[in-house]
This record gives sequence, structure tokens and C-alpha cells, in this order.
Amino acid sequence: MSRHLIHSILVTLLVALTGLLASPVTAAAGSDSLVSTEWLGQHLGTPGMVIVDVRTRANYDFGHLPGAVSLAYSGLEPYNNKTRCQMMPSPEQLTKMLRSLGINRSSHVVIYDAGNTTNDATQGGASVWIFETMGQKNVSYLDGGFTKWTFEGRPIDKVVPPVREGDFTAEHDATKVATLDDVVANLKTKEAIFLDVRNSIQHFGIDKRPDVVRYGHIPGSLNFPVDFMTNAGINRAPATIKSPEELEAMAEGVGLPKDKDAKIIVYCNSAQQAGMGYFILHNVMGYRNVKTYDGSMLEYAQDKELPLVRFAWGFVTE
Repeated sequence: MSRHLIHSILVTLLVALTGLLASPVTAAAGSDSLVSTEWLGQHLGTPGMVIVDVRTRANYDFGHLPGAVSLAYSGLEPYNNKTRCQMMPSPEQLTKMLRSLGINRSSHVVIYDAGNTTNDATQGGASVWIFETMGQKNVSYLDGGFTKWTFEGRPIDKVVPPVREGDFTAEHDATKVATLDDVVANLKTKEAIFLDVRNSIQHFGIDKRPDVVRYGHIPGSLNFPVDFMTNAGINRAPATIKSPEELEAMAEGVGLPKDKDAKIIVYCNSAQQAGMGYFILHNVMGYRNVKTYDGSMLEYAQDKELPLVRFAWGFVTE
């Protein structure tokens, strides 16, 4: 092989490599909404990727994934004085938060939580719903979170990465969120299926969260507890998402239609579990018309004129 040919090949390879390094998000673009620890381990440091830790700031400071920035979930569903419950921030507030983390319109955001319990997983899943609702187009959830990452002996550090302010601008997508008015209207039209993802004891009305005013569920609701959607605690497993086959079997068992165009409104107590339900139904199972009721039972139960069903299961109305 001539020196000239060898030189040409080397130049071609160098140009291609330079293009890959300079191109934002290329290696991660088009990745799935649900990514594995193996995948993320191979893509750490990818240009354009922002890894967001939604655990508490104290946990983040104790140790986090290399390059991750901190955004505690409590900041994504703060208490709203007007509705007297947790609600996602306004687009203006979220724009400021995400820009401060260095998030751009073109960023690939990877969100992770503690990953130990299903409750941990609901923080990460609900965060994906909020990011998507506010217009972030490329968002992924790390399956198993921090627990699976550390179980596998993968690296963590305490370094807070330097951040250049991003250019992301939040735009609220109403197709992903149900309001109280939407819920009340659907009580009459029944166009959408109500899906309660709280535990069955709360759905049945035996118990309730202390800050929820009344017992029971919205009339006609199906019950698919979010606790059934992960492998948390099974043989000490972290909170990885169950397989699509298992999820489909359970969904059929609780009465959800196989039609992926079916309209579904998911709710819980504060939208945290419902946000995870949205992620499972929409991003993992492929249902296309899913909304999360942001106010959920904390808001709905305040109005004593609105009906609730107690001591009964789905499709039972007053």
C-alpha cells in the first residue's frame, strides 16, 4: 500500500472522527425513552447529553453519576397555593430551572432517581412526563436508577460539573395534562378511561393519604397500582421496569383496552405516581392518548360536590 493511500485513509478517518466529536447528541440521538445502565455507561460524556439527578440535593452531594446535575423532584411538583396541592411549575419557572442546568433545545436529557423502591421510580418517571409536557423532545429514563448503577460497581463522584446556561424554552403541551375541568367533563362524556394508579386500599376507600380530603376513587376508574409496574424488592432487585409482556398482561387484566389510541386519564394523589403511570403507558407500552391529571386526588377531593366511589371497584358509579 502506497504512502499516499495510507495518508488519504488516515485523513478520512480523522475527519470522520472530528465530525462525530463535534456533532451534538449524535451518539445518543434517537435513543429509547427507557435506557439501561449498560447503555448509559457507554455514552457518558456524549456531547449534548445532560444527566439529571432527581434525588434530594443531600443524596446528590454524597455521590452521583459522573457529570450529572441536580434537580430534586420536589422542585418539579411544588406546592401550589391556588390549588392547594402539588402542581408542576409554570413554563416560565421551568424554563429558568432547566436553563440553569445547561439544558438546550437539542439536548438529550437522561433522568435518574434513587432506583431502590417503586416510590423512587415514580420520581424519575414523573420527571420524564413533566419534561415532555414542557416540550423537551429527547428525554430518557435510566432503568433501575442510582441503585442499579452502583450495584454494578459503576463509577460515581462528588464533582459538580461546570454549567453553561442553556437555551431551552418550555412550552406547555396540553395533550399530556388533564385539568380538573377535563376530569369533570369526562365524568359526563366518558370519552376517556380514568386510571387510578394508587394502591388498591386507597382505590377501594379503606384508607387515604392524610392530606387527601375524602376516601375513594373517581367513578368508573380502573385500578392499576404503580407498585405492580416495577421489579422493586423482588430478590432484592432495584426498581427496574417490568417487561412489556408483563405490563401488557396486567393492563389487560385490569380492563385496559388493547387499542393504543384509547384515551386514558391517569391519576393518583399528587401526580407523582400518575406521572410514572403516564411514562409506562405512553413511553413503554405505546398508548398514544394518555394524560396525567396534575392535581389528582389532592385537588379533586376538595370539592365535596364531585362524586367519589367507596367500597367498590372500577366501572361502579353512584
